[in-house]
Amino acid sequence: MKILSFGEILWDVFGETKTLGGAPLNFASHCARLGAECLMISAVGSDENGAEALALARENGVNTEYVAVDRRYPTGVCNVTLTNGLPQYELVKGVAYDHIPPTAPRGNFDALYMGTLAMRSADSRRAFRFLAKNASYGEVLFDMNLRGRFYTRDLVTELLHETTILKISSEEMGFFGYRDPVRQCMDISEKYPNLKYILVTLGADGAFVYDCTDTARRVLFSEKPQSKPVSTVGAGDSFAACFLVNLLAGKDIGICLDRAVMLSDYVVTQLGAVPDYDPALFAGD
Repeated sequence: MKILSFGEILWDVFGETKTLGGAPLNFASHCARLGAECLMISAVGSDENGAEALALARENGVNTEYVAVDRRYPTGVCNVTLTNGLPQYELVKGVAYDHIPPTAPRGNFDALYMGTLAMRSADSRRAFRFLAKNASYGEVLFDMNLRGRFYTRDLVTELLHETTILKISSEEMGFFGYRDPVRQCMDISEKYPNLKYILVTLGADGAFVYDCTDTARRVLFSEKPQSKPVSTVGAGDSFAACFLVNLLAGKDIGICLDRAVMLSDYVVTQLGAVPDYDPALFAGD
């Protein structure tokens, strides 16, 4: 299977420690580890951070052919502080992923992944619209990943109209209004008819999937094992990747959800968004 991932590449900085991140790259890295061919569309600076990011992305199996190296802007950085394992983000502005150039890889792709952060800038929004118009792909996974003020309601609405799989956290449900999350999913599915699945992560309580393709609007829940979290950075990215890879492999929705919850639960016990693990535990037969 072949997957496109569009968006930011950045370094998550934890005090004196830094780890490679950015939700789209984390997602791509997990997809590659789980057996997919994943191509990243982004930009890094012509600096040490950029060179190191590209090298590590390739080590993780991600195709970086369409990651631009920008001589004008530095590689992205996010300063992360953890409180009881929960991250707070300080996102540096004016970085390379704010200026992703327009490109559209040739060939047919099974899915496209996108978020909101990289599209905080006009240049990267134009790049995404060019990609959406000119590339060939099947499913569209939109991970809202709302960060501070780096999104607008109009942007989210535009992206939702392109989306077949929406991944959202229970906290982000507030974007649509505060009410019962299952009822909220029903309202969202009626407003955006292209949607097939809505994935809602519930933190320590696991996740559920709302099946928009089912006439009965099936809702499946999966409880998360009670692991002791070290950091939740990257948990949602691993969840989205695992669900999509299993879905594209033809697995039952319940299996897709359970495996995604299992992988994200493992990730929160590690420091870093893409820790080592055995992919056979979360994908395959």
